Amino acid sequence: MRDKNNQTKAPKINLTPPPAGAGCPTCPVHNLANLQKLGVDMTDWDYVVALSGNPNTGKSTVFNALTGLKQHTGNWPGKTVIRAEGGFEYGEHRYKLVDLPGTYSLLATSLDEEIARDFILFGQPDVTVVVVDATRLERNLNLTLQVLQITHRVVVALNLMDEARRKGIQVDDRRLARDLGV
Repeated sequence: MRDKNNQTKAPKINLTPPPAGAGCPTCPVHNLANLQKLGVDMTDWDYVVALSGNPNTGKSTVFNALTGLKQHTGNWPGKTVIRAEGGFEYGEHRYKLVDLPGTYSLLATSLDEEIARDFILFGQPDVTVVVVDATRLERNLNLTLQVLQITHRVVVALNLMDEARRKGIQVDDRRLARDLGV
């Protein structure tokens, strides 16, 4: 390019990066600034995964299985009142996994529910895994539907399927996925 004096002029290049996830279905979408405000260090991590669900659905067990850590698990409400963080590698990517306190709703009424709500709403994780108790679907799907109103990047993890079968409860996971759009 040349200017009005016939001088060579460098073209303008937009150095502003596109918003996270723009134009790429697998690009990170987390809000790094908000995650830092929430105290999450994303150094050395490519993606952040929130692990959410009602109390006693097995979130911490899933967390331990994926991270190899030994987050204490318990069978009482309010067991996890702070979030636990760990990570794992899959393929060429590193994932930070955040085990959130159990909550029945994003309409927080306690400190542990506020922690879970704020992380999902303001941290904008790359994906939110909602761990669902297959023996209590109706109660568990309330939170799932609320999370789906915030983000489409949701994985529903049906847990306790063996217990559901033992109780004679049949869950059509394909239909559930289709109906929820996940």
